[in-house]
Amino acid sequence: MPEYQLFPDIKLIIGKYDTTSVMNAAVVNFCISGMCEYSVGQQYYYLKADNCMVLQNVNFPGTGISYSYDYRGITLLIDSQYRDAAFSDFLDMQELFRKMSRRERCILSADEKMRMLFSDIYKEHNSSKAAVLRIKVLELLMLLNEREIAVCAQQGLIEQIGEFICRNTSDHYTISELSEMFRINPTTLKSMFRQVFGSPVYSYTKYRKMFRAAELMCTSDMRIIDIAEEVGYCNPSKFSGAFREVMGVNPKYYQMEHKKLYADRNCLISENLTY
Repeated sequence: MPEYQLFPDIKLIIGKYDTTSVMNAAVVNFCISGMCEYSVGQQYYYLKADNCMVLQNVNFPGTGISYSYDYRGITLLIDSQYRDAAFSDFLDMQELFRKMSRRERCILSADEKMRMLFSDIYKEHNSSKAAVLRIKVLELLMLLNEREIAVCAQQGLIEQIGEFICRNTSDHYTISELSEMFRINPTTLKSMFRQVFGSPVYSYTKYRKMFRAAELMCTSDMRIIDIAEEVGYCNPSKFSGAFREVMGVNPKYYQMEHKKLYADRNCLISENLTY
C-alpha cells in the first residue's frame, strides 16, 4: 500500500487502506476497478468503478471498509483541521469542506476529467515525481470544489430503507413492497435511493448480500451452500455468479484464499512466539 505525504495535511494512498489507522481525516476515495463497502454505523455504502466516495469524517463511530478481491483504487486523506494555505490563491479548501459538510458522506459519479486524473495517478505513482503527483492532486481537488453536492430532501427516510435492507439480507423486497412499507412513492424511492447510496435498490441489495457472504466466509466455518441460503439464494449457481460479479472471484476461491491467509498469519505468530 504505497503512501505519499504530498502536503502537510494531504496524504495519497494507492490501493487498500484501513480506516482504523486513520485519525481525524476527510476521505476522497476513487474506485478504478472492483468495489469497496463502507460501513458507517448501521448504514452501508458501495463504491464501484468510476465512482468517487466523499466521506466527511472517517473516524465517525462504527466506520469500516471492506474490499472486493479485485479492488483497485486511490484515496486522498485530508486532515480535518486543514491549515496549509500554500495554494489558497487558487483552491479554497474551506469552501470544499463546507460542501462536504452538507452531507456526511456521498457517492459521486466521476466525470471524464476526474477519471483521467485518477487513472494517471494510479498508473504513474511509482515513476512520477512528487511534484507531478501534487499537481494532479490539486487538479482533482479543484474539480471536486466545482461539483455541487446535492442534499436529498428525504435522506433520513431513504437511510432507514437502506438499513432495513441490510438487516434483512436473507429476504428480498421489491420496490413496490418497500414503497408500501415506508409510505413513499415508488418513483421517488428509486431516484432518491440512487442519489443517497449511489446505486439502484436491486444492485444495492445484491452488494450487501455478497459482502455479507464474504464476511461469513471469513468469520465462520459455514459451508458455501449454507452461506448462500443465509443471504437469500436457494440456487447455488446463481449465488456463485452474483458473488463473482461483485467480489471478483468465485466463492470457493475466496474462501480458500482467506483460510490460507489466516493459516499464514497463525504460522507467523507462532514463529514470533518462539523467539
